[in-house]
Amino acid sequence: MKHLRTTAVDLVLGEQSTHELPMLAAEALARGVDSPTLRTLAGLSRTDASRELFWQAMAELGFPRPDPETAWHYRMRWAAQSLLRGDLSPYDASDEIYWCASHLERSPHATSVTDRFVGLQLAWEEQQGQAPAIEDEMREAATALLRASPDAPRP
Repeated sequence: MKHLRTTAVDLVLGEQSTHELPMLAAEALARGVDSPTLRTLAGLSRTDASRELFWQAMAELGFPRPDPETAWHYRMRWAAQSLLRGDLSPYDASDEIYWCASHLERSPHATSVTDRFVGLQLAWEEQQGQAPAIEDEMREAATALLRASPDAPRP
C-alpha cells in the first residue's frame, strides 16, 4: 500500500505518469494489495485511460484523492518520518520538508516550517564540522513537525 499512497500523492502533484498506473496496480496485486478496481486497472494497457480507475481503486483501499495542499502535507510528513527512521539523511529530509512547505498555502505554520528547515540546511552547509549537532536539531525539528501537522497515513 505504501507505494500506491506515494503514487497517489505524486499523481496529484503532477509528478507521476498515468502510463505507469496499470503496471503499478499489477505490482500491488502481486504484493497482496487487492480491490476490484485495482484488478481492472492492472489489466489495462499503457495507453488506456487509467487515472479515474486508479482513484476509484484508491478510494476502495481507504485512501481517497487528496487535494494538492493535503498531498504536500503528506509528502512533508513522510519526509520527516523517513528522517526519524533513518531512511533519509537529515540533510536530504530537511531539503524535502523545505521544498514541500514552500508549496503550501502561505500561513504562519508553512512559513515557520520553511524558515526552520532552510535555516538548518544553511547551518549544516556552513558548519560541516558541527554536522552531528545540526543533524540532531533536524531530527528535533522533524519530531516537532510531526506533532504539529495534520495526520497523514504512512506512505
